[in-house]
Amino acid sequence: MHEFSAACSIVDAAVTAAEQHKATKVTVVNVEIGEFTFLIPEQLVFNFEIASKKTIVEGATLNLRIVKGRVECQKCGFEGEANIETELPSQIAMFAPMQCPECGSSDTSITGGKDFVITNIEAEVPSS
Repeated sequence: MHEFSAACSIVDAAVTAAEQHKATKVTVVNVEIGEFTFLIPEQLVFNFEIASKKTIVEGATLNLRIVKGRVECQKCGFEGEANIETELPSQIAMFAPMQCPECGSSDTSITGGKDFVITNIEAEVPSS
């Protein structure tokens, strides 16, 4: 149910933004999802549809852009995209150290790909 909680947060933020701008209908919500959020895009879209029922967000398109995870290696100084060896990011242990793609060290820090961010919302606003 991780995705349902995230979907509810997206809907709540979209409703709040729409109300602040006196929008009558939200049509598109664009979101960036870090691969280390462990959110499954298909499940997030499905839960977004459920969470948005009977709100001004109902029927809006949820566009998702996956942001690659990034690591920094304390041993060799590598900074860049993480190398994930599984097809399903949900199979990665959330607290397990990532191996450096350059030297193989586990002395790494995750520096990106842990967030999900609403980048923008499109909505219908009545003309003045």
